[in-house]
Amino acid sequence: MDGFMEALAAAQASQDAYVATLPQWVQLWMMWMTVVLGLGAVVFSFVRVEARWLFLAMIAALVSTMALGMSVGWNKLWGVTHLIFWTPVVIYYIRRWPLVEKKSVFGVWFVLALATMIVSLVFDAKDFVEYLMGV
Repeated sequence: MDGFMEALAAAQASQDAYVATLPQWVQLWMMWMTVVLGLGAVVFSFVRVEARWLFLAMIAALVSTMALGMSVGWNKLWGVTHLIFWTPVVIYYIRRWPLVEKKSVFGVWFVLALATMIVSLVFDAKDFVEYLMGV
């Protein structure tokens, strides 16, 4: 268990170093995603099923991203876990769109979360293609 914890700490340090090399706007975008998707999903998961699905997807992506980083390092492949776990949530949210009252606090968060995931998935798809092409 000590070996795993040491590897996890090393992976976290490596991830932090990688993030520090990213442009400032990307770091700010990542903070935005953490607040809107992460914190929002936690808060609303107590009362809405839509938030619970996003929360589960966030946990799955987080664990998978760390495992990916531990095995292949930090690079443009990082966002593939978002493509895998967030795409079904985006589809689900689009299907739930007519059922959500957009003028409620939850509705505002729902719209922001959906828009944030879509924008992120565009960036992640671009990075994944560039990774496959060796760019």
